[in-house]
Amino acid sequence: MALATVLWLTVAGEHLVERGLRVPLEFRNIPQSLEIVGTTPDTVDVRLRGSSAVLRRLQAGDIVAVLNMANTRAGSRIFSIRPEDVRAPFGVEVAQVYPPTLELDLERSAQRNVPVVPKTDGDPSPGFVVGRMSAEPSTVSIVGPESRVQQIAEAHTEPINVAGARTRVRDVVNIGVSDA
Repeated sequence: MALATVLWLTVAGEHLVERGLRVPLEFRNIPQSLEIVGTTPDTVDVRLRGSSAVLRRLQAGDIVAVLNMANTRAGSRIFSIRPEDVRAPFGVEVAQVYPPTLELDLERSAQRNVPVVPKTDGDPSPGFVVGRMSAEPSTVSIVGPESRVQQIAEAHTEPINVAGARTRVRDVVNIGVSDA
């Protein structure tokens, strides 16, 4: 009984406080056939309530807001983020989430093959010219939101340095698209 009384006095002696914190936003259960289009927020702001000792001990990653996107369909959608959608450790109550709603645009995923076009940097030695260029692989498959995939005509390589070249130039480079 004495131990319970001491424990109660210790806990009861701590004041409840509120603290604002910016926490990561995690997107869960995005349907495989959909893509989020545009810029998405990485974080949301939360108001937390608890003892000052517990709130002081919080570490990065202890609190995460989770947006469940299961059963979502294509189009412009509004998602609510409620305090119960925020994972918090024992002894921490989430009082408020801001913004309480997020509007996201979702589009069907599409896949398409596009040609790879090599890019060069510099000029070969005098009397030499850049001849026929080829890439291996000659095509790549791109995947993304349908509207964006349809707009991409080609993939390109990082610039291949041909400055001062007197012989055939071969290089291993990365491939990308203008709308990554």
